[in-house]
Amino acid sequence: MAQREPRTIVPPGREELLKAARRRVSLPPGELWLDYQDDVDTLYIRLKEKTQTTRSESDFDNGVVFDYEGEELVGIEIMDITGQLKHANPS
Repeated sequence: MAQREPRTIVPPGREELLKAARRRVSLPPGELWLDYQDDVDTLYIRLKEKTQTTRSESDFDNGVVFDYEGEELVGIEIMDITGQLKHANPS
């Protein structure tokens, strides 16, 4: 019997990440700074170049965390952004 090679995560491009993010959250217009962590398939979107988060709110059902600086939304973290983790590590 042939041995199966482990599945790997294919890092998505910027446009693919933004498209996946827009399916889960509403993104404001303007410049966005993206930080994709392929080992955990998580995308962090900064809405300002430099931020200092003062509080966070989580939407656990959707795997999203919203970061605020005062009352201003400054960052959005989306877990399993591409859905690849469930395919790369089947149980």
